[in-house]
Parts: sequence; structure tokens; C-alpha cells
Amino acid sequence: MSDFEIQDEPIVKKKRPVFLLVLVILSSINMSVSLLGSFSGMLGAKPDTKMIKQAKLEFANMREQLEEGDAADFTYIIDQMESVTDNMFKHFQAYNSVQFLVLVLGLTGVVLMYQRRKLGFHFYIIYSLGLVVLPYLFNPITGIPTILTIVGILYGGVWVLLYSRNLHWMEA
Repeated sequence: MSDFEIQDEPIVKKKRPVFLLVLVILSSINMSVSLLGSFSGMLGAKPDTKMIKQAKLEFANMREQLEEGDAADFTYIIDQMESVTDNMFKHFQAYNSVQFLVLVLGLTGVVLMYQRRKLGFHFYIIYSLGLVVLPYLFNPITGIPTILTIVGILYGGVWVLLYSRNLHWMEA
């Protein structure tokens, strides 16, 4: 036989997992809505004084509810969240511009995973971590509530875990 044998075996492509399609649809909806919001913020739709006053009023109400209950020790979290929100309002266009780039990276990752490319999974991991790191770019480290970081890591981790269940189908 020669070195150039013809193989009679058909090349069988695995069928796309339905679970991956569900994840892609859910992620695409979430990221598209977020992209629209950050795009409008990036182009200059800054919060007006009414919106800022409303946010301050909501933080004051949360602080009051904690003080009325037995949770007065946790008012510092509300103070930190108010500081994070104030800094986000101050740097609104820059914050939304960075968020837009992170979201585009995530959406690119989702599309690549749908096209059977493992590179998309790596993009998605960077996107998940990028959303956790984003507040740290505009706030001091001590000004961000730890619970915000923990919840962000857990939420992103769950999605990364769900996507990882489909890695066997993807190609390098």
C-alpha cells in the first residue's frame, strides 16, 4: 500500500449540544441588553441630578432599614455601595466604555463557542473576570464591598462551569 491511502470512513461531526444552544441564547440576551445600556452611557447619556438624588434616597432608605432592624453592623456595606455608585456616576462614560469592551469580548466568546471554537471559552473566562475587576478600576480597593466581589466571582464561575460542560464538543 502507498503512503496516500484513501480512507473509506466518513467524517462524522458531533451534533451541537442543545444545552450549549440554551446557554448561548440566555447569554446573548443578557449581554445584548447590557451592551445597549453601556453603549448609551458611553455616548453621553449621563445620569441627571434627579437620578442621582433617587439613588442617594434609596441608599438612605436601605441604611435606615438596617438600623431599625438588628443589622446595624452592616450599614458599612451600604456606605461602600453608595461610594461605588457615586464613583460610577462621576466616571460614567469611562466606566461604560470599559464595560462595553468587556461585554463585546464576552459576546465574541459566546459566538466562538457556538462555532465550536475553544478560544471562545477563554474569552468568556476573561469576560467573567473583567466584570468582577471593573469596579476596582474606578474605586479604591477598600471601598468595594467584599460581598460584591464574592457574588461576582460565584455568578461568573457558575456560567463558566455551565459552558465547560460543552468543551468536549468544541475544537481547538
